[in-house]
Amino acid sequence: MADIELEQAQAEAFGTLFVLAQHLTRRADAALDDWGLTTRQWLLLAVLTSAFPDRSPSLSEAAERYGSSRQNVKQIALGLQERGWVRLETDPADARTTRITVTEQVRRFDSPEGVARSRALLGTAFDGVPRGDVLALRDLTRAWLAALAPEHPGATHDR
Repeated sequence: MADIELEQAQAEAFGTLFVLAQHLTRRADAALDDWGLTTRQWLLLAVLTSAFPDRSPSLSEAAERYGSSRQNVKQIALGLQERGWVRLETDPADARTTRITVTEQVRRFDSPEGVARSRALLGTAFDGVPRGDVLALRDLTRAWLAALAPEHPGATHDR
């Protein structure tokens, strides 16, 4: 026997998350506009710096962590390269492999201006949501991501 209440809750949560993503993307795109970045580009930079802090991943590795295709990540990375945020380089050990290297420009996010922008965006995004709910949301999204992408045991690690 199907649990109708659970199915309805799953459907509502699933759809609501897509609407939420649209709202968050719109706000983040506006916040990143004068840096010449889109939300997708910013997210790729975040993945590169957090998941690969000490090395330049291949396009395939980056795509796996980003949750998209290699081709999609390459297109995003090409846009970032045009703006000086990354370099796409052929792996010297394997000419079939392209690696993504972040440039020094990514340190702008750690500057006082970058930190202030991030805090402002997060502050408005979570305005009115109680602290406990934010922590619970973080834990739920970590668990959900781990369930969807179990090959990434680090998906639930602290950032």
